[in-house]
Amino acid sequence: LAFVIVVTIAYDVEESMTAEEMIAHWGYPVESYDITTEDGYILKLLRIPHGRSSSTKTFLSDSNSACHRPPILFVHGFMMDASAFVLNPPESSPGMILADAGFDVFLLTVRGTSDSQRHLKLTKKDAEYWKFSMDEMAKYDVPAAIDAVLSLSGAESLYYVGHSQGTMISFLMLSQRPEYNEKVRALFELSPSGTGHSARGVSRLGQVMQRNFHGVFD
Repeated sequence: LAFVIVVTIAYDVEESMTAEEMIAHWGYPVESYDITTEDGYILKLLRIPHGRSSSTKTFLSDSNSACHRPPILFVHGFMMDASAFVLNPPESSPGMILADAGFDVFLLTVRGTSDSQRHLKLTKKDAEYWKFSMDEMAKYDVPAAIDAVLSLSGAESLYYVGHSQGTMISFLMLSQRPEYNEKVRALFELSPSGTGHSARGVSRLGQVMQRNFHGVFD
């Protein structure tokens, strides 16, 4: 007597896709740019210039005449990348929802993460490459992205959407580089973080290690 066991494995084609591939998969136009920070890190910046239809509505100026699509920059959280904003189907992915709503959508992947692991002189195998923190992301990554977005869109200011780490580095950047306040029209911060004083569980361990081994790591 023979038994045949049939195993069905569900596979989502998006599991192995990059953020750029996910956007294209759903029929949206996507542009990819490499931007270089002042300290030599090369970051990936994606753009969804409009919705699936090029006739997607545009915003009107006060004079009621058509104007450019306002740019909006998305910056992801810790241990994530630009795909965080396009993971779901179009009707539930912020990046695609806003593209359909008439925004010029940009998605940044910060240094050290997936598509942004390049440098003008270093490789990700070099220890020197990894000597950065959120301070450098705030000082270099976000300003480089803002400048690129404004250059590509032709706008004077943009909307900023940050998630978790993406909120903290925007707060740091705007306080340390006040000249960028005029370039950010409004901030929309999701799960904003400022300090780790309220951390609980395993995440609290990071604070203990930093406090006790700071000199060793330096």
